[in-house]
Amino acid sequence: MDETYSIGEFAKLTGIPVRTLHYYEELGLLKPTRQENGHRVYKIEDMVELQKIVSLKSLGFSLSQIGELLKLPKYDQSLVEMLRLQQQALEVKLVKIKQSLDLVGRMIAIVQNEGQLEHPLLFSLIRNMTQEDMQREWVANHLSEYTAETLFDRSAEAIKKMDAETVRFSRDVKRLSKGPSDSQEAETVIGTYVNWAMTYIDEKAIDNFKKLDEEQYTKLDQLVEMPFNERETAWLDKALAHYFSKYMLTEQGELMVKVANAHKAVITTES
Repeated sequence: MDETYSIGEFAKLTGIPVRTLHYYEELGLLKPTRQENGHRVYKIEDMVELQKIVSLKSLGFSLSQIGELLKLPKYDQSLVEMLRLQQQALEVKLVKIKQSLDLVGRMIAIVQNEGQLEHPLLFSLIRNMTQEDMQREWVANHLSEYTAETLFDRSAEAIKKMDAETVRFSRDVKRLSKGPSDSQEAETVIGTYVNWAMTYIDEKAIDNFKKLDEEQYTKLDQLVEMPFNERETAWLDKALAHYFSKYMLTEQGELMVKVANAHKAVITTES
């Protein structure tokens, strides 16, 4: 006679909670024998089925997928195909996990470097970081691949430096926005930014910029978020306009601003 186990014994033996065993039974994954008094009785065959469920779960299959797999008379090419699909899904998850880890690492470095961050700036950085893939795609499709590569495909050390400079530029704008937009210090901050950013824009990007329509500008605005309030944004617009006018850089300057808005990490006061 086969050895049998009560649900409590089976749970203790397998390490699977009673509540989970109930749930697997509800889904039809496990089918213990019922005694006349209604009590569940588990056999060695149930332990084998449970091990299949646990094994398939470890591969990342959902319970509904496991249910379909358990119905197969034998594991042949059908299982191979499902495993391949699962492999692809896990690879996508791995990429996303890597991206999340990179983002967390960048935020840790920023906070450690700055000591503290204002809420608007912190969440603006996070939201822009999470949209960098779409920002890069926009720049590559509408300006140039060269510009996309130079703005986005940077080393870890370069990214760390750029993030720190982004914070510094943002704070400079917030501080200076309380005063005139044409002061000497404002010119210095804006000028350093302009001179640096323009080195990342090629002639193809300049030509393509002239062809952009309002729909693309709207899309660009949706992809990025400035950490500035209305007053600070107005000040920055005036400061940029003053600088471009004074140094006869209107066309190039306008392009630089649009590209900068497509990627907040290029807002820098590198010196």
